[in-house]
Amino acid sequence: MSETREKGQADKGPFDVSRKIPLVPVATEKLQDAVRQLTALDPILDAHIDRRGHLRISYAASHLDIRDIETLLDKAGISHASGSWWRLKSAWYRFLDGNARANAHSQGGACCNRPLRHPAAAATQAR
Repeated sequence: MSETREKGQADKGPFDVSRKIPLVPVATEKLQDAVRQLTALDPILDAHIDRRGHLRISYAASHLDIRDIETLLDKAGISHASGSWWRLKSAWYRFLDGNARANAHSQGGACCNRPLRHPAAAATQAR
């Protein structure tokens, strides 16, 4: 299954995620420059600043995670919120993104090669 697709394509890939990151207020030009840098990266499908000053970003979690996004923002001189709510939400995003990346790069199927069968189905097959 191919995970590559063009930016702006309507269908959502299996590991595409959308995140909202609250930012510390900064000059509009600096924000626009950071958004341009982010959208230039292939795994980032969309990025923009909403009316409330939050970064709305969509990316392929099979290639990037929230830590990578935060690092890119730091390099651009953009700070994200540092309150307890954001720390909790960021930890949740890290968990989800790590899980998506692990699933995307998994070589095997389910963790068990013999899935459970319903008892009624097993009784029917035994006859």
